[in-house]
Amino acid sequence: MKIEYNNDIQENFIPVSYDEILSGVLDYLKKSETKEYREFANLLSLYYYNKFYIELRELKKLYQLFNPDRETITHNTLLTPLESKKKEIEFFKEIKTLLKKANYIQLTNQMLFEALNKVSPYGVQVNVDFDDFEKIEIYFRGEAIQYDQLRDAKKLFLTKKEIKEPIYRRLFVIIKPKLLHTRAKEIALESKKDLEKVKKKLKKHKPHLLLDELHKNIYIKLFKNIPHSDLEMICPNTKVKMTLFDKIKLSVVGGGGTIGGISTLLTKLSVASANPISTLIAIGTFFAILFRQVKEVLYKRNHYLAKLSQRLYFHNLDNNEGAISHIVNSAFIEESKEALLVYLFLESFQKSVSIEQLDSAIEEYFDKEYKTKIDFEVDDGIRKLKELGLIYERNGFYTVEELENAIIIVENLLQNSIKNSIKELNEDKNPIL
Repeated sequence: MKIEYNNDIQENFIPVSYDEILSGVLDYLKKSETKEYREFANLLSLYYYNKFYIELRELKKLYQLFNPDRETITHNTLLTPLESKKKEIEFFKEIKTLLKKANYIQLTNQMLFEALNKVSPYGVQVNVDFDDFEKIEIYFRGEAIQYDQLRDAKKLFLTKKEIKEPIYRRLFVIIKPKLLHTRAKEIALESKKDLEKVKKKLKKHKPHLLLDELHKNIYIKLFKNIPHSDLEMICPNTKVKMTLFDKIKLSVVGGGGTIGGISTLLTKLSVASANPISTLIAIGTFFAILFRQVKEVLYKRNHYLAKLSQRLYFHNLDNNEGAISHIVNSAFIEESKEALLVYLFLESFQKSVSIEQLDSAIEEYFDKEYKTKIDFEVDDGIRKLKELGLIYERNGFYTVEELENAIIIVENLLQNSIKNSIKELNEDKNPIL
């Protein structure tokens, strides 16, 4: 199975490692990778690592109340519904900001609708009841094309054909289910059924629904290489459906077998109506045929579930608090890449350059060296260097601090950042550990 990035869609994500950017850009700019360049890159990376470590601590503290995997006791469970709601709103806001820094893009309703209406070439079809969720947000990073080989039904499955399928390289899902009582009221009102019976059924078949106000679970999932057509599989309430081809197949084979069994049973009963033993054998034969057809249906269903389980097993990267750590790590790497790229290219120019020239030079580098088109956030990169005090602007043209001075500046910033981090840790009266 081969995966290639889709160059028809330009994203902010930089699909090259931090270390390779340093060596690759210096080689491209005809510069040697000296000890000074490596020192600057390491200091820059450490600075952002420390900065995002503080963000990770704050996010984990916010998530304590909603983490379904939490095994420690916290006073946060004593919060009023209003206080809890404020923390929830703050958490979603912080997650959204973090995902933007990690160059994730939120899936719009239109994109979601188009993905949910695609048919998977692998034969797995599921549907999702989005009414089970009070809130669901899906973010992706990196759109690609996945190439695979499948047997061709038109050629009686004797040969294989190549299929191309659009996939999301990374998919981040955050879900807050509804309360069981709330969802039961909605269903009971819509279907005009008894509320208690609906609640009993939901409790059995939809364990993801929240039992009461004390259970404030927010589920976070991180996946890789998810096909657009299989987007439903990332939700906790997926239901397996059969393809139209399989329904026709089961109707023809199963229905024909059952009808044939009934016909045979009636014939045998008419012939052996006077013989009780023959009658019992005939009835037993009929039920054996019926059982075989039911078994065929159940086998098909289990086959789908096995496929779904296998795909989730190999495509799941992280969950809940672990997924937050994963995204924070991605954000710190992306921020470091953007700052390093802007500095290296500006440092290589012999004169001041405009923001357009800088943006064009960086995007041209990735196009030439990696055959990859990106939409580089040059404004964001310049902003980072301004915060670090490494860039100068005059009449819309930019230059950067010389390398030796840049090393000293970033080293001082890192030391101050570490001191502030230690001070915050010592003053923290509500640690997450």
